[in-house]
Amino acid sequence: MIRRRSLVLGLLCMAVALSASPQPGRNGAGLDAFQGALAKEGFDAHAAPMTFVDLAQQYCAGTMASAQFMNLDAPYLAVRPWKSAEELQTESQLAIGTPPIPPASEAFRLRPDEAIVLIGLTPPPAKYFSYTPYLMRKAYPQGIAKSFSSLGDSVNLRTIHAPGTPFNQPIVLIFTPDRGTDARVRHALQVAGYPVSIIHTVVIPSSMLNLGLGAGADTLVIAQRIAQWQDPAAGASYLAHPSLTGFRVTPRASATPDPFPVPPLRVRGTGRTEMDLMNKLGELRAGIIEANPALSATEYVARPVAYDGYDYIQRAADPFGDTRDTLYLAAGYFPPLGWTDAMTLADDEFLIVYGPNHVATGKVTYVNINAYSSVKGQLALGSVYDDQLFGTAAPYLQPGDPAADLMYVYKLAKDCHGESNCLSLSTGECPRLPALGDTDPLMVVTRSYLEPSTRVGPAYTEMLYDRVIKFSPRR
Repeated sequence: MIRRRSLVLGLLCMAVALSASPQPGRNGAGLDAFQGALAKEGFDAHAAPMTFVDLAQQYCAGTMASAQFMNLDAPYLAVRPWKSAEELQTESQLAIGTPPIPPASEAFRLRPDEAIVLIGLTPPPAKYFSYTPYLMRKAYPQGIAKSFSSLGDSVNLRTIHAPGTPFNQPIVLIFTPDRGTDARVRHALQVAGYPVSIIHTVVIPSSMLNLGLGAGADTLVIAQRIAQWQDPAAGASYLAHPSLTGFRVTPRASATPDPFPVPPLRVRGTGRTEMDLMNKLGELRAGIIEANPALSATEYVARPVAYDGYDYIQRAADPFGDTRDTLYLAAGYFPPLGWTDAMTLADDEFLIVYGPNHVATGKVTYVNINAYSSVKGQLALGSVYDDQLFGTAAPYLQPGDPAADLMYVYKLAKDCHGESNCLSLSTGECPRLPALGDTDPLMVVTRSYLEPSTRVGPAYTEMLYDRVIKFSPRR
């Protein structure tokens, strides 16, 4: 009884402290106090707003060279920091003859003693959200290369400091390479009344980067991901007016550097696998082929892709904005990785994607499947989420087979003609890619997000891979 009473009193004290403190995203008093405290700490603070980024729209409007294999219907936001005259001059010098690399206006360079600070509220209820620092361009010995790679773990809805629900909660995020800067910013936040319990430091790992504002400095991005709003109207309102206020914090006088070490990574995997379903997956395959006896079947292997940003950074390769919160499996044509499987789709052909429903097996929080035009624009043509997959495997297994509840079968075609459990692929109203051609290369990507017990993406060795079959008329 005493223990329960202490717990209740502790929660009440926390609630009183939060109610007495500034409410990020609800008023500007705390923000003004923070800026005043920063000035006393010897910092200048400039705006760094969080903005909605639609890579597909930017590609279709002609302002970007690619849609970057964006996750359809899972919106992205990014910080757009104020930039000094020195940084703008560097950008203008390097931009000559260089195609824009997304998200161009959100990419920035960072001094080793600076910080980006976000203050506000977490999003309204959704299946998933996170905040992640990225390397966008890196200066390698052989030259500057694009490597849109995550810089360690994300702060996500399962790792934020929030009692009860993680949604619409006050949060402060400090992105910085330097311990001294972090300590001074934290002090300014506490002087302004923000409780320590809501403050998160996200380390920018300087020991693996070239920081600074000059031509040899690496380019960074800070992004937010969200998926599957509970209330689409509330989600749309959040995207139009993100409840985060951002600052670029720069010390007026240089101090002795005190860089953070690279933080340890969260460990993927629990030891529990989906391999009990491997032979059942073979039965499901047989049932799918048996259901299409007059058609020719071409099968594709799904393989892990963009598993970890640190791997891609070391190889000067491009994972197109990975996150450690997911496992990506891809099948089809993807030249950046040397995959040349000839996956195309004519009007009289269709794809069947099938495998375990990784949410139903308990391995992840959400799954979605995207089909892409993998060369022209790297544009998503359609997306399916796990809540649309339940029950779709039953017609291809024996009646009453309990494994049917753990698996799925979904059809992808240019036009489903109203057929259930089928996704019609389309380029939408995109003038740069008006229609999907019969010979346009495709890629199918499955994203499996956030194993609940580890708070990070699953280990690929514990997952049974999704598969793809293309069915064509016998010619």
